[in-house]
Amino acid sequence: MAAIDTQLITRELPQLMVREVSHMSVILKRDVDHRALETFAVAFTCIFGVGGWILWMVRQK
Repeated sequence: MAAIDTQLITRELPQLMVREVSHMSVILKRDVDHRALETFAVAFTCIFGVGGWILWMVRQK
């Protein structure tokens, strides 16, 4: 049975956690950018899509 090297775990674990936390902050920043773009796309669709449909309906009458 293999023995667990606790010194290796104690030395490497904090470095791995720092890398993971910094990686997660990059992902979270991208998530904020994605939400902003998604909000802009929905607003653009509502304003121009619905507005264009209303304009088309008025011209049809």
